[in-house]
Amino acid sequence: MTSLVVRKVSSEGVVKLERIQIVCPACGQQVQAVATDGRVKGYCAVARQSVDFLVETQRGPDPEYRAKMSAGMKKRWQDPEYRTKMGAIRKKWWQDPEYRAKMNAGMKKRWQDPEYQAKMRAAHARRHNKRK
Repeated sequence: MTSLVVRKVSSEGVVKLERIQIVCPACGQQVQAVATDGRVKGYCAVARQSVDFLVETQRGPDPEYRAKMSAGMKKRWQDPEYRTKMGAIRKKWWQDPEYRAKMNAGMKKRWQDPEYQAKMRAAHARRHNKRK
């Protein structure tokens, strides 16, 4: 679903950037992204994460890269300073009425999807049965 094609001039010549609409793998909402050099890059404000994958496969980076990033994030979250900083940032986000409204709208939209409902109900049942 290409919506707009823009051109960016670099020192080597003209590089073609294509603005496209993609589906965020984390939240399922449409996100505007830029496609160039066989990659799609964008940012999902709802999931608050970057979207980056190969155009041909529409999958994330290779498993080795993903494992490296995962290990780095796990290590970072072990740091009490980082945890405190991120907690304060999230608390600030949730105090913003605009952010709260956006999250509320996104959640309502997700719950309209029968597939999402089934997935969440199954997860809830698993957690409930685990406690027994």
